[in-house]
Amino acid sequence: MSNKEVYVKVTKDGPYLVYDVKDISEKTIVVDADGFSIKYGDGKKFEIKEDEVALCRCGNSKNAPFCDGSHVTSGFQGDETASFDPIRKRAEAIEGPNLTLLDNMKYCAFARFCDPHGQVWNLVRRGDKESDKLAIKEACDCPAGRLIMLDEKGQEIEEKLPVSIAVLEDSGLRISGPLWLRGGIRVESEDGRSYEVRNRQTLCRCGASSNKPFCNGAHASTKFRAQTPK
Repeated sequence: MSNKEVYVKVTKDGPYLVYDVKDISEKTIVVDADGFSIKYGDGKKFEIKEDEVALCRCGNSKNAPFCDGSHVTSGFQGDETASFDPIRKRAEAIEGPNLTLLDNMKYCAFARFCDPHGQVWNLVRRGDKESDKLAIKEACDCPAGRLIMLDEKGQEIEEKLPVSIAVLEDSGLRISGPLWLRGGIRVESEDGRSYEVRNRQTLCRCGASSNKPFCNGAHASTKFRAQTPK
């Protein structure tokens, strides 16, 4: 990465314009024998040679993750409906003996790292050391930042992630997921306003989210599969 700001610009009924990123990686949600999401695997890497690159957000490109102009012929409507408020403002708080879990369901990317070991919402309520450790891991593995874990002082328990952009693929459901932004990448709306800058967030690339530009898990119900060149 250079010293220039890496950021994403949402265009009206069109693609995401990504600035000053040198590569985009593919990350795969790896599941265990029971179908639980357990880790991220590395996939292909797309090298970017220009300062600006257009990434598909309508879900119809045949050159994913890049835009090929399909939003024009498909009549894609990309109206932004997400709030500019901090994600914590509208989150539900689940309090445990030692930790508090904040959950804003509108930002669910359906990655399912929250499900193993009896689900993170139950783990945080138990209060034993092993459950707390698992709850923290599951919250931090949420790519969308829907889940935020707080310590007893109300401070977020989360390591600062390196600046990176990835496309998520789901090996368990055999579908394609959202665009994954890490490390505090700014997302600018089509009207020039910036959304809250967050350590983890996911942007819709199936075109069906009701919380655009952010992912709300709609790719799972539509069984979205990104089309790539053969």
